Amino acid sequence: MPAYELKVDLNALNHLGINLYSNVPAVLSELIANAWDADAGNVDLDFNTNGADTRIIVRDDGCGMNEAEINDKFLNVGYRRRKSGSDTTPLKGRKVMGRKGIGKLSVFSIANYIEVYTRKSGKTLGLVLDVEQIRTDINDSNKHCPDPIDPIPPDYEIPHESGTTIVLTRLKKRVQSSIDTNLEKRVARRFSVFSDEFRVCVNGNRVSITDRGYFHKLEYALIYGEGWETHLAHLSDKSRMTVRNNEVDAVKSHEVNGWIGLVGESGSLQDGNDNLNKLAILSRGKIASEDILETFREGGLYTKYLIGEIEADFLDLTNEDDIATSSRQDFLRDDERYANLCKFVVDELRFIQKERARFKSEEGVEKAKEIPAVRQWLETLKGDARKAAERLFARINAIVTDDQHRKTLFKHGILAFEHLHFKEKLNELDRLEIANLEVAVRLFSELDDIEASWYYQITQGRLEVVQKLTAHVEDNALEKIIQEHVHSHLWLLDPSWDRATETPQMEKTIKEEFMNLQAKSTNGERTGRIDIIYKKSSGKHIIIELKRASVKTDTSTLLNQVDKYRTAVKKAARNAGDNDSVETICLVGSDLTDWVTDELREESEKTLQPKNIRVVTYQQLIHDAEINYRNYLEKSDDRGRINNLLEEIESFQPNSNSLHTS
Repeated sequence: MPAYELKVDLNALNHLGINLYSNVPAVLSELIANAWDADAGNVDLDFNTNGADTRIIVRDDGCGMNEAEINDKFLNVGYRRRKSGSDTTPLKGRKVMGRKGIGKLSVFSIANYIEVYTRKSGKTLGLVLDVEQIRTDINDSNKHCPDPIDPIPPDYEIPHESGTTIVLTRLKKRVQSSIDTNLEKRVARRFSVFSDEFRVCVNGNRVSITDRGYFHKLEYALIYGEGWETHLAHLSDKSRMTVRNNEVDAVKSHEVNGWIGLVGESGSLQDGNDNLNKLAILSRGKIASEDILETFREGGLYTKYLIGEIEADFLDLTNEDDIATSSRQDFLRDDERYANLCKFVVDELRFIQKERARFKSEEGVEKAKEIPAVRQWLETLKGDARKAAERLFARINAIVTDDQHRKTLFKHGILAFEHLHFKEKLNELDRLEIANLEVAVRLFSELDDIEASWYYQITQGRLEVVQKLTAHVEDNALEKIIQEHVHSHLWLLDPSWDRATETPQMEKTIKEEFMNLQAKSTNGERTGRIDIIYKKSSGKHIIIELKRASVKTDTSTLLNQVDKYRTAVKKAARNAGDNDSVETICLVGSDLTDWVTDELREESEKTLQPKNIRVVTYQQLIHDAEINYRNYLEKSDDRGRINNLLEEIESFQPNSNSLHTS
């Protein structure tokens, strides 16, 4: 008769083991929980990442198992320890974490070969769980007899009087790539029981609650129960820490312990591949639901800055129904206990939302005044104008995501405020007297200042767009970009062409002429062209012909093609009494075929110049636009008082002692 026997249906093995967990920390949590239930004082997790021989080793100095206990408890899938009367551990009186008896199967979701070594009463036993062999045996007979390991390899001989070592090998590919230096941190985030009485080490490094790595990011916190002030000591301003009533159900004495906090920047909640924007629920010292926020439809901006941990032991009472899901990572949501917890959490979220609005508003003006240029600007305002500006800064501070975002909104807010302030000053013209013309002169100067600042900002934005196109857009993509945007962004062709000024009737007339001409074009002309555009700007009639990037053409052919469009525009302009000049731009994918030498290119340009025809390649268009805008920014002295203020805001670096903000 075999020494060991595992009985389980193949379907149960798949759903409760092989496919149950999706990440390494969740599986390790089950093994750590087993060690806790075994009254262990020390748990060591070691990772040997050596290619094909990658292995995870979990050692504990708990009570260990004899042969009968291996069969009756460890290999008995679904063994419910608490049902047998064991709600607490025999030696240390700990609240038992395990309940369903299926956590042991979790190892199959990350490893295909498991060795178990356990020692009790001076005797060490070993066995092997091979997933492929288990599948085969269970499929045939619904049972599997693990092979004993005898003798015990020296490396896995238990050094303590009792304890258990589990070795996971033949790890699945997705698991090997997920074993990283963050495991220490990720394990720390799944338990609240680490202490001198229960020490867990990852690769020799002892894990503590501070390894969670997010307490220092908090700028505000609600606290429930005791023991959290130490971890939130950096919140020296007591208005940033509020102790709350932790009672969930007064009748049943259900209480919680933990905290809900807000971080300074939403980006700080992204920790590598881990998203910390969660409110975790723990029960009996172990993670029970990774994120209860998913249960609610809270859409406020403040939720992007939330993080927290709530311990709710009343969700896992031995004398009440088990409401944990099979993976023990969530709860049955129609249970009264869970519903009461959800209501409690919703109320707390509403409270923290109001608190955030309050302290962000209070902080907003002070944040603005940290920037010397803004402080000086505020001092120029009086009465209601200053109060309005301060309210603006308070609102901005409530929605910013980081310091750069704040500076950007401060700049745009000041620009908008100056513009509105100018509008109010126009009322002074109603009281204008001949002897007081300096009022009008001052208003003209202020308007020039605002316009100079706006235009400088616009020009900077255009330059950034052009620079990114130059750096990142490939030749074959430029054709599409120019085609889609040149209609409404003439500034790509010439910085002075800001807005189209043609009349609707003139545009309609010329479009009809163009359609007639295109109908008479040859097939080659039609397929070689993307579009023919008419615009008017800066006192010029502008014709833009976009050639396909793949089309090759020469000066003579191009001249014959565009000349008829020039004639049509000039005719329509004369009929409308408009004698402005006509300029034609041909956008092509590459140089004209007759531009084989510099001399021939010059000759081509001389041929086209009398008729105001320019030939520009897609790449040259972007290059020239970048140079034009950069030259303007470098040479412009008329930046305006306001723009100088905006530049000082942009260059300001917050003091490291300043409050973090959200």
